[in-house]
Amino acid sequence: MNIAVVRKECSLRKGGAERYCANLCRCLAEMGHRVWVLAHECDRDIHPDLIHVPIPVSNRTSAARNLSFHHNSQRALERLKVDRVYALSRTYPADAFRVSDPLHNSWLDVRYTGRFRNRLERLNPRHRTILALENAIRDARQTGVIITNSQWVRNELLACGDYPAERIQVVYNGVDTSLFRPLPSHGSFDAPLKLLFVSHDFTRKGLGFVIEALAELKTLGISCHLSVVGKDDPRPFRKKAERLGVSRDVEFCGALSDPRACYTDADLLVLPTLSDPFANVCLEALACGLPVMTTTNNGASEILTEGETGYILDSLRPLMPQIVAGIARFGRLAPERRLDMASRARLCAERFTIELNACRTLEVLAAMTPIERPWHRR
Repeated sequence: MNIAVVRKECSLRKGGAERYCANLCRCLAEMGHRVWVLAHECDRDIHPDLIHVPIPVSNRTSAARNLSFHHNSQRALERLKVDRVYALSRTYPADAFRVSDPLHNSWLDVRYTGRFRNRLERLNPRHRTILALENAIRDARQTGVIITNSQWVRNELLACGDYPAERIQVVYNGVDTSLFRPLPSHGSFDAPLKLLFVSHDFTRKGLGFVIEALAELKTLGISCHLSVVGKDDPRPFRKKAERLGVSRDVEFCGALSDPRACYTDADLLVLPTLSDPFANVCLEALACGLPVMTTTNNGASEILTEGETGYILDSLRPLMPQIVAGIARFGRLAPERRLDMASRARLCAERFTIELNACRTLEVLAAMTPIERPWHRR
């Protein structure tokens, strides 16, 4: 099959969504499919047979970045003869669109809970642009099938009420289990507890809640050290840690091109995200034998088993007390129980390999009827 994959960035060295795209394209190429990657940035070493189609992007404003990538991707697609167009970034028309980022309408309601502020933010050109793109993508004439990576996101789409339910397919994320795997060094049980937070969006992924929980745990006599990995601005969170008296317990590591070492050195991944279709860092952590704590507003929570592979926080209840209780519970576990959780975490990840994800994605693409694209009528 000739497949065009559209994603703004396709890289093994960036965030979870970018790494997922790179791994998917690599798998498709290894399976013998011809793959074009329409991306503004794409690693050269993903697979020798991948064909990168550079997509120019205007950086004048956030709205301009989103719109220019959409329009320029569609212009590039006009020149290609492919069997399927698979969009992993917001663009249309496409045979299939994968929800890789939070649905923007829902995210705005989570981020801006006040009615006036919410309405005001929706006038922002960036938000208006993304909302308009998502509205167009949900037009059944523009998108043949929508692939979500969790049931939670599928339910959110169904709640919108404007896209056929039978054309929404759930395909859970996949991870390279040969690359992300436990190392012999994993499993030190000395205090303090080594907590890990990985994200390029500290606010949305809930770093503030984790720092507040650290302060509460300190008052309870539970010693913790938090490593924060990601390229977001740490200054507001450094100030928060200083104000709460836990600045020495938080280390900001910046962005890492290879996050495997931080997974294998930690005891628990803590990601109390406000909204996430399926945070791939959770699957990477599980593959490394690292239990995961995350929220029901993260599709990755659907593959966790409470108390066995991690801890699931109820997004409808205050998060900070739940984080404190979960970490305290984890810290009281005997070493053999924590080793058992690490083993179960790895077994969980082995059910969600990138190879299985690629096969399931291909099944969806092969079974669907391609949409009619505007340039086909010319």
